[in-house]
Amino acid sequence: MIHNPLLPLSDSDLERIHQTSLKLLARVGVDFPLPAALDLFKKHGFSTDGSRVTFSEQQVNDALATTPSHFVLQARNPDRHVSMGDGRTAFVPGYGAPFLIDLQQGRRPATLEDYHNLASLAHELPTMDISGHLLVEPGDVPAETAHLHMLLANIEHSDKVFMGSSEGEHGARHTMEMAHILFGDAMFESPVTLGLVNSLSPLGYAPAMLEAIMEYARWRQVIIISPGPTSGSTGPISAAGDLALSLAEGLAAIVLAQLVQPGAAVIYGNSGVHMDMRTGGLAISSPEAVAKIRARMQLARHFGLPARGGGALTDANTVDAQAGFESMLNLFVTVEAGADLSLHAGGILSSFLAFSYEKFVLDDELCSLVRRSQRPLIVDDDTLAYDVIERVGPGNDFLSDDHTLKRCRSEYWLPELSDRNGLSAWVAGDTADIVSKARQRWQHLLAAHEDPPLHPTIRRQLHDYVARNT
Repeated sequence: MIHNPLLPLSDSDLERIHQTSLKLLARVGVDFPLPAALDLFKKHGFSTDGSRVTFSEQQVNDALATTPSHFVLQARNPDRHVSMGDGRTAFVPGYGAPFLIDLQQGRRPATLEDYHNLASLAHELPTMDISGHLLVEPGDVPAETAHLHMLLANIEHSDKVFMGSSEGEHGARHTMEMAHILFGDAMFESPVTLGLVNSLSPLGYAPAMLEAIMEYARWRQVIIISPGPTSGSTGPISAAGDLALSLAEGLAAIVLAQLVQPGAAVIYGNSGVHMDMRTGGLAISSPEAVAKIRARMQLARHFGLPARGGGALTDANTVDAQAGFESMLNLFVTVEAGADLSLHAGGILSSFLAFSYEKFVLDDELCSLVRRSQRPLIVDDDTLAYDVIERVGPGNDFLSDDHTLKRCRSEYWLPELSDRNGLSAWVAGDTADIVSKARQRWQHLLAAHEDPPLHPTIRRQLHDYVARNT
């Protein structure tokens, strides 16, 4: 049998991974250390032993039957709605980095001012479809209320879909109540925000994550269910075992969401990471990781679930060649494999530990390049250009032909930052290096940024809400 690297799992492979995940759910179970979740499982006839819940195949199938395969996320600007489940990848900035890599200062803690800057950039960068939530962790505001400031920043600085807080019941509830101020009851007709939930591998969830699942489901908002095994430490080192464990954890969370609210929208998948056995550190960019991205996309399609893939992920500590080739590998495979969501699509360095302004704008260009590479080739009378070729004939050129002039600005992708000025210009010193150009671009975008219109009453209500809860 010829191996197809674009589809690493055969039908029998998919079924064996599926059956192994079901065996784990039925015989081992998953820890749900939250009384409200356990009460819900018991109410619906699930077997429990302490905080451990086991699942039958029928119970899993019943939950999958009510999980939507397609939905639309509303933005307050209707031109920025985002569709999930139609094969187009939505790009979302990096998530969760505690540090910034600054060209002048090196590594430094992120601040709330940085967060406001990055939220504004997420709005300005044309290929970012969704404004993130935990773009960075601002260290100069209390951790227990930082999410409120971050939510307000995303709402004020951008009219794109925004991610919400999944920091337990309070973070999720604050997200829902602020979204309701912004959208009113329209948020119940079609979701307006999405929250990231990670498992506590192997085979568990932290109470705060369970609270977030239940709160998002009650309010009919989207849950990104991201199983979190690190291969070789909190998950099997073998890819198939890692996929089976991840699937079991993901299916368990999907069941909980559907028990809370049948029809609750979820996105399944993660980027796939492993422990570097030489250093003991996290490795987020590798050939094995992208193979697992493709495999997870196959599994998601097998179950009819919208899927999350990788992003512009790198283990590099600065914006260098390693950052470029690792980010391109992860991003290209994610889009090519048909992921609906690419989290960490901009800004990430140092295995999730750091964010870079320069890499953010470079990654946006990378997203644009990759997205354009997936554009279908159109074959019709106009694009075949027989009449044009006949008219130009042998030995002549097409440069001044009307067919060329009409298409010269749209037929090929045009970069903002990549250098195409030629060797002579570079030798003459007329071309800045790409990182310097990226720095100039983000500074220009920030200087030119204007917050999109927001009704004064809604703005006041949002500020009052944050003030009451901080």
